[in-house]
Amino acid sequence: MEEYDKREKLKDFYLKIKDCTKCELSKTRTKFVFGGGSAYANIMLVGEAPGKNEDLQGLPFVGQAGKILDSLLDSIGTSRDQVFIANVLKCRPPGNRDPGVEEIESCKGYLMEQIEIIDPKIICTMGKFSTQVLLDTDKGITGLRGKVFRANGRLVMPINHPAAALYTPSRMEILRQDFKKIKMLIESGADTEVLHDDLLNIENEGGEKSGEQLGLF
Repeated sequence: MEEYDKREKLKDFYLKIKDCTKCELSKTRTKFVFGGGSAYANIMLVGEAPGKNEDLQGLPFVGQAGKILDSLLDSIGTSRDQVFIANVLKCRPPGNRDPGVEEIESCKGYLMEQIEIIDPKIICTMGKFSTQVLLDTDKGITGLRGKVFRANGRLVMPINHPAAALYTPSRMEILRQDFKKIKMLIESGADTEVLHDDLLNIENEGGEKSGEQLGLF
């Protein structure tokens, strides 16, 4: 898909879904948070849901966690206008509670369509919920963080949510190391041979959903 076509298709998709009322969160949100960045990004970062600041501004990762994310992107020579940042949910859960199962089911199709349009080389899932959704697993982030999965032709790398570094500063160095790995993958043109010891096919990793293959779609 041509770059212009991607931008136009993403814009059209936003206009189509911005007034969504598929779940109860539509009644409590201030703004629908579609996501932001480049429609032709190589890197797509996916969090769980908008927080208070995101809900007020309609933009992803604009609070303290966003500042950490900006710093991490800068550390690998990129910025948020060169990546695309989105969430599993497009509306803030009241009180910043965890996303509900029904809310995820109602909203995740929007994320999948964004991925289809942008077609990034690598998807970084930030935290538990986006990792579980995009890898279709019950496993927690701890056992998957920093590993690179090939899922239906796409590379997916779970990392800690940047907010984790606000509460546990030692995780900042872990995030920096993971972003260095992201940079290595992008610079190699997503050639997984550069990480042959780290790249995992999900059949080898397994999951708590026994016998199921992890995948995006």
